[in-house]
Amino acid sequence: MNSKFLIGIVVVVVLIVGGVYFLNTSYSSKVNTNNTPTQNQGQSQTNPAGSTQTENTKNAVTIQNFAFSPSTITVKVGDSITWTNQDTAGHSATADDNSFDTGILSQGQSKSITFSKAGTYTYHCSVHPMMKATVVVQ
Repeated sequence: MNSKFLIGIVVVVVLIVGGVYFLNTSYSSKVNTNNTPTQNQGQSQTNPAGSTQTENTKNAVTIQNFAFSPSTITVKVGDSITWTNQDTAGHSATADDNSFDTGILSQGQSKSITFSKAGTYTYHCSVHPMMKATVVVQ
């Protein structure tokens, strides 16, 4: 009689643990699915003229691991580039000829610059001058 009682308790415990695991897994997958941003979402950015616009992220530079990625980006005259800092340290994208400057961006911040003149623009991070990259405007 005692062994049947113990087997019954074990079965109940297994069912409870399994149910909790199933409910937790089901809830977690729903939360993660709903909170994942899509690539189609734009970002609200401020251009040099000070107006806010929704940017497509195709002309994007990520600042991460003390580097600009991509290190060379090619755009057309009139296009904007959005720099987004993914590092914990502050960074900027500052043109070597001072023609543009994002200012220092904190982690998660973005800044867009619109290029109205063709040319090759080398730039660096004003905080970490060893970080260098290039914008080619055609």
